[in-house]
Amino acid sequence: MRHFLIATHGELSKAFIETLELIAGKTTNVSYFGMTKLKSGDLATEELKKILTTKKEDEHFIVLTDIFGGSVTNICTELLMDFKDFDIITGLNLPMMLTLILSGDELSVEDMIEEGVRSAKEGIIHINKLLEAQKGSTEDDLIITD
Repeated sequence: MRHFLIATHGELSKAFIETLELIAGKTTNVSYFGMTKLKSGDLATEELKKILTTKKEDEHFIVLTDIFGGSVTNICTELLMDFKDFDIITGLNLPMMLTLILSGDELSVEDMIEEGVRSAKEGIIHINKLLEAQKGSTEDDLIITD
């Protein structure tokens, strides 16, 4: 079984989960961690360590963080070097999160992560440039679907 930990600065992780549940309904395999001004690095490390080491026997953690090089990702990376039994993907966005969490268990962890990263990249579109490239197209050509 896969368990996802959304770990970000501030309350962003909580908002991601609320958005996920708005789109896909209640989830039981997702938890969150938020790094706030009130948490020291040591306190954050202990909280994350507790989350990542308190898991069921058949559970695999996949940690989604907001920014490479940020304190949350750095702490998770230090814990990964100690425990080596979870995955970290950074650069979290909504397409990535939806792809990963809604993928089910059909794909291997590696394939699922590859799909999530692909979705994250494909979800970044500069709409102005898209419209500029499609000038002269019919109105139906400009319709973008999910």
